[in-house]
Amino acid sequence: MTAQICQAGEWEPNTPVQVLLHGGAYDHRYWDLPFQPDTYSYVRQAVRAGHVTVNIDRLGYGRSSRPDGQVLDFDAGADAVHKVVAQLRAGAVGPGARTVVLNGHSMGGIVAVRAAALGDVDAVIVSGIPPEPDAGQPDDDGPDDDRSRYQFVSAAKDPRFADNPWSAGYLTTGPGTRMEAFHYPGTYDPAIPAVEEEIADTLAIGELRSVRPDPGTADAPPSAKSEVPTAYVLGRHDTIACPAGDCATDPRAATADRIIESSGHSINASSGAADFYRWTFDWLRGRGIG
Repeated sequence: MTAQICQAGEWEPNTPVQVLLHGGAYDHRYWDLPFQPDTYSYVRQAVRAGHVTVNIDRLGYGRSSRPDGQVLDFDAGADAVHKVVAQLRAGAVGPGARTVVLNGHSMGGIVAVRAAALGDVDAVIVSGIPPEPDAGQPDDDGPDDDRSRYQFVSAAKDPRFADNPWSAGYLTTGPGTRMEAFHYPGTYDPAIPAVEEEIADTLAIGELRSVRPDPGTADAPPSAKSEVPTAYVLGRHDTIACPAGDCATDPRAATADRIIESSGHSINASSGAADFYRWTFDWLRGRGIG
């Protein structure tokens, strides 16, 4: 896997390290948006707060290796992240980290929770995934079911990815669909739609299948639980996490630690980004990190 490592000043063993894990159809740029970085770069804010960031292209994304997307699942992704954590702890990268935080968005949040279950992690932050995914109403298989919304297209049919041998195992967002899927009207800068198209990546079919199992199968969405301190953050208007459109009232989000008012699913690219950043560092400091 590839990653960008950023720091300010000397990286010492007691410097907290945040491993950043993007969601599906993004790469590491989700955490370091190529637009107004003083506002939209979580990496920049974390470094200013005294953290080291390890901003990963997750397995199957960006510049990292692309295994068969049909079989790439969250367990494989978590195992890869756990190996990164082990390297950080051992000093293979940097001086040997005493504190490691996993910060994952959406599918990256699922990977973060599973990686934390393998050990050696001090805290987890999950955004874009509800803490109670099964707490919806009994009629969730109706027209508002996420399974029928935000359809992805084969990466093999997208000119940006079609020439790659791995493309058949991956999906991507269709032209002009990212804003409806990941944002909410009135919660983003007018320049963000173009930025979203610029940073569009793929997602593994195996991961999406794990989140949205086919009707009638025995598969269940992966549990978003962790034994280490874990914070759940949602944009209020995240229609992926809360299909009815308001996470402030959706039972799935009832135990969320923070609801970001001016945001849809992709908080880092929304008007609520600064609120998310401030709250995250406050939450970590409350646990003696940073």
